Amino acid sequence: MTTYSPRIELVLTGVRRRDIILIELAKVCGGEFVTKWDGDSFPIIVGNNEGCDEIQIRCRKEGKHYLYIDHAYFNRGYEGGCFRFCKDHYHTTDWRPSDKKIPKTAPWHEGDTIIVIPPAPMVEKIYNARGWLRETLDTLAQHTDKRIVIKQKGDGRLADMLKTAHALVSYGSVAEVEAALAGVPVFTTCGPSLPVAQTDFSKIETPIYPDREKWLSALAGAEWHLSELDKAWSRLYEHHDIRRTTDRSGQLAQAI
Repeated sequence: MTTYSPRIELVLTGVRRRDIILIELAKVCGGEFVTKWDGDSFPIIVGNNEGCDEIQIRCRKEGKHYLYIDHAYFNRGYEGGCFRFCKDHYHTTDWRPSDKKIPKTAPWHEGDTIIVIPPAPMVEKIYNARGWLRETLDTLAQHTDKRIVIKQKGDGRLADMLKTAHALVSYGSVAEVEAALAGVPVFTTCGPSLPVAQTDFSKIETPIYPDREKWLSALAGAEWHLSELDKAWSRLYEHHDIRRTTDRSGQLAQAI
């Protein structure tokens, strides 16, 4: 278990729908509100924009720890008040089960198309994945004759495409969760489906169909509502020993 410096910085972006989670989280974890990370403390960020991309790049380069917050896995959209909490990555890597309710799953099924989800531009930048799509398509072409469909953000409804899909291939997208729930096997590089997916894309013709219950339980443990942040922080503390710092009530009032 890694012990972190007690100094925590919550990096505000000026975007209300993102900053609200930091404002609420500070009531639980303490820390200081900043608009620019000092480069030494434990930063808590929301999303990849407004400089949060550069924080992640530097943390990953220098081996520093950080907490990344973004859209939830099951209850998508900031307006719903649910978020995912991930240490040192934009997806959870904490596969401990939880006692939270999990969504229902459809039976695994076969299909005749392969859906490829390329990394978003910010992810390409942060994780140095700009050549992923080309390399992935080359690998798939060598190992399957099935029709390959590249789905960019905004291109149709994924739910409709999954009905006839043999597999979904992704660098690391929440779409992997939707696919696995719908019964479509997943291949991923570093996405949220890792415990139930394959990472060797050359095996595209032989996907796996594992049990999904424990994986979904772990995903649920990474997703929390604004009203549950004490539980969210407790789970992070138990696994990562992220300490609480002094609550800056004056800063909190000013941020609100």
